[in-house]
Amino acid sequence: MNYIIDPAWADERERLENLAVFYNVGTAEICDRLGVGPGWRCADLGAGSGSVVRMLAERVGPEGEVLAIDADTRFLEPLAGGPITVRAMDVTAEPLPEGRFDFVHARLLLEHLPEPAEMVRSMAAAARPGGWVVVEDVDWSTALTIDPPSEAHERVISACHKLYAGSAYDASYGRKVPRQLRAAGLTDIGIRAASMPLLADAEHGQPDWAMWVAQLAPRMLAEGLLTQDDLDAFSRLWHDGDTVGFGPLIVSAWGRRPAEEDAR
Repeated sequence: MNYIIDPAWADERERLENLAVFYNVGTAEICDRLGVGPGWRCADLGAGSGSVVRMLAERVGPEGEVLAIDADTRFLEPLAGGPITVRAMDVTAEPLPEGRFDFVHARLLLEHLPEPAEMVRSMAAAARPGGWVVVEDVDWSTALTIDPPSEAHERVISACHKLYAGSAYDASYGRKVPRQLRAAGLTDIGIRAASMPLLADAEHGQPDWAMWVAQLAPRMLAEGLLTQDDLDAFSRLWHDGDTVGFGPLIVSAWGRRPAEEDAR
C-alpha cells in the first residue's frame, strides 16, 4: 500500500498518538453502544500505535481475542501477549480470516486505499454472523472552516487537497462509508460524525495541523503547490493564540453482519 503519509517518518508515533487523543473517545462510545465485552473476538486493521488495541483488550479480557493488524508492526509488537496477537499484514493483498470476529474495526485506514469498498466487503466477510463492522474515516469538508478567515490557512489546506488528487487518498471518503457498509450486505447501520475544534496556541501552535503539514510540506514545495512563505504564514497563524478552526469531519459508521436466522 502507498500511503500519502510515510509510516517511516521520525515523528510518526507522536502523530498517531496525537490522533488517538482526539478519536479514541468516539471509538470507545461505539464500543459501549455495540456492547464489546468479555470474551469477544476482535480485529483492528491498520492498528498503528495500538491505542484501540489496548482499549479492546481491556474490554474483552483474558478469554477474548484482539488481532492487531498493520503493515508496520513496530509499535504493536510490545503489546503482544494475553488476548493480543500482532500480525504484520498488507490487508489489500492478504485475505482476513472469514467468519471469525465479533467486532472488526478500522480507523483512518480505508481512506488511503485504492479500492476501499473491497476492504469493506472483506471486513464484512471476516465478521461472524451477528458480528459488527466499524469503519472510521475522515471527510475534509470541514477543514477550511476557520475564524477569522485566513488566506494562509486556505492556501495550505488547498495545497494538501491538490496533493491528494495525485494519490489514492480520498479526502471525502468519510461520507461514503455508510453506503458502502450497506452495499456489503450489513444491516442495522449506525453513524456518528464529529469535527474537532482546533484552537491556536501562542506557545504550542496546533500540533494536529503542524504534524500533518510537516509530513506533506516537502512534496508540496517540490511540486510548486505552495511556498515556504505560505508555510511560515500558516505556522504564525496557529501560534496567534486567537484563531479557531475545525479539523476534518470524522465519520464513524457501523453495521451488523446478518445472523444466520436473518438470512433464511
